[in-house]
Amino acid sequence: MVTWRKEMHQVVTRAVACPFCGENASVALPDEETDVRVRKSVAAFGECTTVTCSQGDTYWVYFC
Repeated sequence: MVTWRKEMHQVVTRAVACPFCGENASVALPDEETDVRVRKSVAAFGECTTVTCSQGDTYWVYFC
């Protein structure tokens, strides 16, 4: 599930699902047109953020 939301202070977020348990988390994006890729492991390069869901799973969200 992927949703867009724009807050009052212009932070663009996207809901991403944990690749382990499926729980959703909200990730801030650099801009509206950024696409994301969710990965179970870290890659050698690329702009990303680390997310830990409420179940304790850690995964990486890459900005494309």
